Amino acid sequence: MKTQTQSTHTFLDLLWNGFCMATLVGVWPRFIEPNLLLTTRLSLPIDHLNPTLAGTKIVQISDLHLNPYISDNFLKKLARKICHLKPDLILLTGDLICFARPTENKRLEAFLNLLSAPYGCFVSLGNHDYAQYVTVGETGDYVVKKKEEDPFNRVFSRFCHTRALTKRVTEEAKQVPLNAELVALLKRTPFQLLHNETVCISVRGAPLNITGLGEYTLGRTDPTQAFAKFKKGAPGIALLHNPDALPLLQNSPAEIVLCGHTHGGQVNIPWLWKKFTRMENECYKSGLHQLGKKWAYINRGIASTIAFRWFAPPEILSLQLYAHV
Repeated sequence: MKTQTQSTHTFLDLLWNGFCMATLVGVWPRFIEPNLLLTTRLSLPIDHLNPTLAGTKIVQISDLHLNPYISDNFLKKLARKICHLKPDLILLTGDLICFARPTENKRLEAFLNLLSAPYGCFVSLGNHDYAQYVTVGETGDYVVKKKEEDPFNRVFSRFCHTRALTKRVTEEAKQVPLNAELVALLKRTPFQLLHNETVCISVRGAPLNITGLGEYTLGRTDPTQAFAKFKKGAPGIALLHNPDALPLLQNSPAEIVLCGHTHGGQVNIPWLWKKFTRMENECYKSGLHQLGKKWAYINRGIASTIAFRWFAPPEILSLQLYAHV
């Protein structure tokens, strides 16, 4: 039985869909672009890479944000595309769910169980994945968002109440625990959760570090803890949901950092994208960046809480390693 809030949301969703269908400019970003799936192919050089690891293929996806807008056919297409790439590793950089509510548990578990890779599947958490949803508050602090908002109010508030980010995490946000239901779900899938920890796996007999970091907006990005078990002399890949935490990893041993969170700006039009994507470091909106001797890639992600994308289509990253000569 639907609650009054759910019924209101359904009505507003119908109005929004009707508006998009009735306007020429609304059809593409609402109904077409969110259903595109583009694959970005990238090869990155790594200093002193063990020859055995050369050619290792890694697939990264991010920001699944599983919600009723995402059809089963879309999920099957996503799984087929990933499997077709024949990855050695699959990495998922957070925001599996929306607003800390795993309302699509069965579909999420079924989708994740469609994926496999010979050397493992790993996942880090995003700001939607903890026991409570944390985002930018009206004061510019990172706060726990307790009141559920309909899509219209969310969009309106982003346009009318933009405040400069303070970079402060409230004490309440810092205390939000892991989402026990999501953690239990992940244990029933091939995906191993890495929360401020490193595992060193063997790929064709050569060691490779995989590090997962906690979410920045909750004050949980802890490089000291995360890299404590990093095997020296072996290369490393870090999973970091929010690229605003990249400055914290300047001295970390990982050669590659994979991020998400930004949705590539989502509505990727000058001025407008900043209303949809609140960032401390706007240079990290999307794509490949070099940080000294490190590489960082910010994935546009698969979906979002608002089914609307403009010049920021969903993205699968296929990454290969090769030795830097």
